[in-house]
Amino acid sequence: MSDIHGDFETFDKALKVVKQSDADVLTISGDILGSMLNEEETESFMKKLYLMRNLGEQVYHQTNGKINTFKEFKKFLKSDNLELPYDVKSDVEKYLQFEESIKERQILQYNEFKERFNDLEKKIVLVPGNWDGSCIDSVLHKENIHNKGSKNINGIEIVGYGGSNLMPQGLSEDAMTEFDGDEAFSHFSNYEDAEVILTHECPRGFEGNGYFKGEYSLLANIYKNTPSLVLCGHTHSPLIAEEKKSGTIIANPGNLGRYNGGNFGTFLEINIDENAFVKPETFYQLNGNDVKMQKL
Repeated sequence: MSDIHGDFETFDKALKVVKQSDADVLTISGDILGSMLNEEETESFMKKLYLMRNLGEQVYHQTNGKINTFKEFKKFLKSDNLELPYDVKSDVEKYLQFEESIKERQILQYNEFKERFNDLEKKIVLVPGNWDGSCIDSVLHKENIHNKGSKNINGIEIVGYGGSNLMPQGLSEDAMTEFDGDEAFSHFSNYEDAEVILTHECPRGFEGNGYFKGEYSLLANIYKNTPSLVLCGHTHSPLIAEEKKSGTIIANPGNLGRYNGGNFGTFLEINIDENAFVKPETFYQLNGNDVKMQKL
């Protein structure tokens, strides 16, 4: 599954299918959460974020580049080392309150997912997407394999790297999980025998009908390490394809959650045997209470 975006109604219907299956593992390719803000809150948050960015640029120049990250800038603001007009200081304080509120709401949602994972009695492996705040590890450390060691499930090694460079509306820049192509390539190179790669971004050329372009570093990893299966998400565009040179199967289940009033979700069942032979089995599409199954 991928791109649940906090749609628990759809997620719970999909979990019924998973519970009844003989699957060993449920993988989630990021964007577990969606926006934590309503439309009015998002508009207010973004205005204050633009203010913060402008202030951050001023501080960068005033300190000759010593303070050059958003995190350092916020710490600098909290130390009262910057004289600000009252109205600007008030907006800064409101922005920081927004951040705390967003983080609290994210943790609440992550705990809701954790409860469902514990009830599922399946192994769970996931990576964050760009909508998933950096607080994900405070709740889902066990399930999250982003830029960490691999997971071995029934002799099949899974390694993951999540994130994206697309900035969502409603997260601060230092709360988003970013995708670093060099770091991702280096990480996967440390696990060159892994049969399954789990990412949020797609390899370049395998985006399906998605608007966003995939990552060359992920395609380079396929050429170098020839994994049996790459599981990705992000584009909300279902895809099952074979990379001809390596024979790697690339699978994107599409978005499970209804995003911005979009369609009901889709997800995939894939079999990989002890010889790392990959066979996509079933494509599922939710439509209200109905679950359509298409054998592959």
